[in-house]
Amino acid sequence: MTDTSLSDQQACDDLRILTAEYTSAVRARIADVEDPVARERAARLFTDQLLPDVAKAVKDVRIAAVVELRQGRTLKQVSALMGLSVPRVDQLLKGK
Repeated sequence: MTDTSLSDQQACDDLRILTAEYTSAVRARIADVEDPVARERAARLFTDQLLPDVAKAVKDVRIAAVVELRQGRTLKQVSALMGLSVPRVDQLLKGK
């Protein structure tokens, strides 16, 4: 994988902290639901609908970054920059 600059590392650290805080807040909110049926439904909503929506939105950002990196570069060059295989970079470019 490529070297990570301080700002890149800080961004990753910030994302880890934000994710932990968000997950903790969601878990606490779901745990506060008194009715066990409603609590289970809230947990299911989060895991089955909300998390996949977030993953899709973030994947779109990832794909856009790969498309940007591809401008003027070969798949092999992009794969080397990202630390991914050429087939994986190609899949990302195809939106998979």
